[in-house]
Amino acid sequence: MSISRCLGFLLAGLISGSAAYAQAEVLNYQGRISVDGVPFSGAGHFAFLIQDTNGAILWTSGDIPFQGRTNLPAGTVNLAVRDGLYSARLGDPAAGMPTLEAALLTQAVGPKLQVWFNDGRRGWQPTGDMSLATALAASRNNPSGSSDPVLREVRELRALVEHLQSNQRPAPAQPAPPSIATVSIGDSPALGSADAPLVLVEFTDYQCPFCKRFHDQTLSQLVTNYVETGKLRIVSRNLPLSFHANADPAAEAALCADQQHQYWAMREKLFANAEMLTTNNFIKAAGELKLDVDAFQSCLTARTFAERIKKDGQDAGVVGITGTPSFVLGRAAKDGKVTGAVLVGALPYASFEAELQKLLTAK
Repeated sequence: MSISRCLGFLLAGLISGSAAYAQAEVLNYQGRISVDGVPFSGAGHFAFLIQDTNGAILWTSGDIPFQGRTNLPAGTVNLAVRDGLYSARLGDPAAGMPTLEAALLTQAVGPKLQVWFNDGRRGWQPTGDMSLATALAASRNNPSGSSDPVLREVRELRALVEHLQSNQRPAPAQPAPPSIATVSIGDSPALGSADAPLVLVEFTDYQCPFCKRFHDQTLSQLVTNYVETGKLRIVSRNLPLSFHANADPAAEAALCADQQHQYWAMREKLFANAEMLTTNNFIKAAGELKLDVDAFQSCLTARTFAERIKKDGQDAGVVGITGTPSFVLGRAAKDGKVTGAVLVGALPYASFEAELQKLLTAK
């Protein structure tokens, strides 16, 4: 299925004055969808995601879907599409969406909007990214007499934004994500020898599709080429994002399985069923792994690892890690800490390999 998207990214209800601008806003978004080169018409299912250039997620309309699946995750936005055109009010509670603070966009580094589309037959597909700057540039290149309502409104928006910015103090610059950080290993689940010269500390969220992508596409290659050869130890820590309701319970399930030395097997099942992270499914997975199910269930009920998961998130925040998946790659230290490069996002295997080789060959 080939899907194309042409969009305008529009701020509605702009109010002059910096204090008002920092409050919650609604983004009036207009886009165009084609399926196999033909403008789509009918009832479409959508999911919207805003993230910065480093991959940190700033906002989502609901649970993020997985490519090719046909289910409707929580927060799916149902919109009427006519001749390929549709519109949505992003961040509008009246539309069932989480609120969005406009200040996040003004302070973020290179914010981009990603749209997922499901026509009800062929499953979810990402339609690509577009930045606000690109949308505004498109309006400048459009002849002033154009009758295209999307580009006309973008042109009008540009004038409003420029007027607003001329009447407000500049937004404080968002600090760049750290390039180097120091994090602890503690008793976190790990793969590989404790004597391995390099350590990769992962911060993950079991409901995050990018974390699933790393797990599915990259982890096994790292294990084969670096963990099993004694060069690398991989340590997994938790960073359940606030808008993923099932990520925290899933982290509990993984650590409860770790009590019975089955963390990595449970992790595999959690990512394989990332759209069905429920207590019943956790218990079912425990049975399939031949765990002591009563002990596992007691661990879940008591929330035995709630403080550890909270501490994982706090430690990530202290060093400026806010998105998932994020990693710290460095040399092992005797104090149980790792200092190294911060890598953000579901990077391809080649990116990890390049950093690993750099450390292994350095004098």
